[in-house]
Amino acid sequence: GESSKYPPILSPCLYPSHQAQDLPHSTSLSHFSLLSTDEILHLLHSNNPTTCPLDPLPSSLFQTIAPDLLPFITHIINTSLSSGHVPSTFKTARVVPILKKPTLDSLDVGNYRPVSLLSFLSKVLERAVYNQLSLFLTQNNLQDPNQSGFKPAHSTETALIAVTEKLHAAKATNLSSVLILLDLSAAFDTVNHSILLSILTSLGITGSAWQWFASYLEDRSYQVTWQGATSAPCRLSTGVPQGSVLGPLLFSLYTRSLGEIISSHGFSYHCYADDTQLILSFPPSDTQVSSRISACLSDVSMWMSSHHLKLNPSKTDLLFIPGTTSLHNNISISFDNSLVTPSAE
Repeated sequence: GESSKYPPILSPCLYPSHQAQDLPHSTSLSHFSLLSTDEILHLLHSNNPTTCPLDPLPSSLFQTIAPDLLPFITHIINTSLSSGHVPSTFKTARVVPILKKPTLDSLDVGNYRPVSLLSFLSKVLERAVYNQLSLFLTQNNLQDPNQSGFKPAHSTETALIAVTEKLHAAKATNLSSVLILLDLSAAFDTVNHSILLSILTSLGITGSAWQWFASYLEDRSYQVTWQGATSAPCRLSTGVPQGSVLGPLLFSLYTRSLGEIISSHGFSYHCYADDTQLILSFPPSDTQVSSRISACLSDVSMWMSSHHLKLNPSKTDLLFIPGTTSLHNNISISFDNSLVTPSAE
């Protein structure tokens, strides 16, 4: 049957508690369409030519000689798409620590951020999959409308406008509002692969397309390069790949059901990538505001835990916007053993 197509350890039916309710869609994505040489050439030139130490040639040179290599590249890409298999050499990253600011102490490890570099050709393959996945999601209306990240015609600006318009509209009708800015710790790194694959199944991704994502996620590794030395490979068993083309979109699908939790408490919300803003507007005389916020954040925290994500209460901000005279000027919320009080900024 259908379940025999999945490796036993990754079979979605083994994780019923994490399966999203199957959503209506006019079609399923059971396989990827193969690409012509012209389409491959377009992908090669649309990718930013960032060279990775794992590449045998600089990316800019690779793009220059691409027409001569096109039949071979097309064969590699299409074989991966049709077989549902990602070559192991495409699943290795080289991580380079970069100082966050030039003025920071270079001897303090905490002042560095890791930059993950992937091979140029692996990102061309990802772009081929991204284009088809994105089209499928758009045609079937499967993306969260309140997510401004990783979508055409959306940006941080659209997220900011959506939030400020809601706050302005509430104030215009003499309602007070609370804006809560949630912060996640290393969100992309803790995504559970089994849960993510289960979610993809619920969205209608099956067959060799599903198998491609399973192959894409499994057996990934990275090496760290520092001052000319390179570490031994380290295996990655969780997370979506940093620096990848598909990672951010997969993360947005992973967190899609969070919006349902927030909305069930009467809050509105908007997201950009892993940043989530919650808005609750209410009459100034409402005496249940603190308990409503606490109940919502408690459920959000439980959802995060069940999806292997970690909220950072110390970096969670709360902003109070009064409508008229209000009872809530000194509002504060207890959240994950931390006290969240209104920001003065």
